[in-house]
Amino acid sequence: MKQPELDVLSIDAAKRDDGIIILTVGNNTRSIHKRSDCEQVIAIDSAGQIVWRRPFDFALMDCRLSLQDTLLVMGTDGRIVEIGFDGTLLHQWYCRPQHPNGLDGAGLDTLKVHHTVQEIAKGRYMSLSLAHEKLHEPIGDWTHRMVDTVVIFDRDGNIEIEFPVSEGLDRDRLGWSAEIPYWIHQGWKNTLDWSHGNCAIVAPDNSGVLVSMRHQDCVAKFGFDGDLHWILGDKTGWKGPQAERLLKINGGRPAYHQHDLSFTKDGALMLFDNGARGAVWPNPMEHVTQGQSYCLAYQIDESTMEATEVWRYGGRDVLPYSHYVSGVCEMGNGNKFIACTGIRVDAEGLPVNDPPDGEGMIYLREVTPSGEIVFEGKMSDPGSGPNSGWNGFRPQYIPRKLWEKLRAA
Repeated sequence: MKQPELDVLSIDAAKRDDGIIILTVGNNTRSIHKRSDCEQVIAIDSAGQIVWRRPFDFALMDCRLSLQDTLLVMGTDGRIVEIGFDGTLLHQWYCRPQHPNGLDGAGLDTLKVHHTVQEIAKGRYMSLSLAHEKLHEPIGDWTHRMVDTVVIFDRDGNIEIEFPVSEGLDRDRLGWSAEIPYWIHQGWKNTLDWSHGNCAIVAPDNSGVLVSMRHQDCVAKFGFDGDLHWILGDKTGWKGPQAERLLKINGGRPAYHQHDLSFTKDGALMLFDNGARGAVWPNPMEHVTQGQSYCLAYQIDESTMEATEVWRYGGRDVLPYSHYVSGVCEMGNGNKFIACTGIRVDAEGLPVNDPPDGEGMIYLREVTPSGEIVFEGKMSDPGSGPNSGWNGFRPQYIPRKLWEKLRAA
């Protein structure tokens, strides 16, 4: 079995943060399959070396540091595991509909947790799950849509809150990627991928939950009761009450098919703008060869309903186009670590848009607040062909002192 290896392209050790980056890595079929030939959580140090690996026998998505300084790891098969930094399995949650025969750990009575997980308070966890809804009227062969739900549960698997993100939104608004067979590959026939949520985080003041909806090309904030607060994204297609909840964007173009929400130390909302499609239906989508990916940050003023862009990094000739997954995190010294983990190219090296097409590659970069590149690395498997290579998810930063403490424990 091939192991993912990191090739260091450039490094300026004096300007790098000395912390550790945690990343899930696997063969690039993992987003639509329950397992692949190689699935690992890896740790990368400031010298660009992989200093820790933890293999898994199921495919992985998110990986986040818990409030207990353990790792929460999301599987693609409707499970979440908690592990220590000695690799020990500490706890597991699983969705009963996906694992009817049960697994060791706590069962969750929700359809399927996916993409994201975090501990929002001691012993309370948040993820995204699903609601499979029948269309009022079929659209061609499409008879159902998949809508994300925000789900909050405790360590024993008791669900405290679950609400669909569609309650305050227009269920008939469709983006360019709604017709990709993402959920069809996973057993739900004739099902539109309406929202495709990929990240959920709690607002710093605990006033609600922010959800990234890739196929709606927006980030929306909801109260814990599911009430819609605001929408950040392209203004196309929003009508009535939703249009009134749109934030005015002061800055460049909005994000398209984004991933990985977080808040910086300055309180700005940061995300990875994958740039896929580059438009909202019915506006014409960009051709894949024109795709551009960015890292963005916004200061949001809820009193004036404005989002002011305070950081933009990327675009053509700056960052490689990474059409899905991917992320950016702030480091202890203010640097930003960027993980372009969804790069896919054909035999000629040209980008392709949707898995399982194309060969997967991961490109990593650290930049200073002024945009100076202080680290570059890549993981690739040249010549491996379609439906092969590597991809990952979002990066997780761990300060050096904490890492040393955790590894010594």
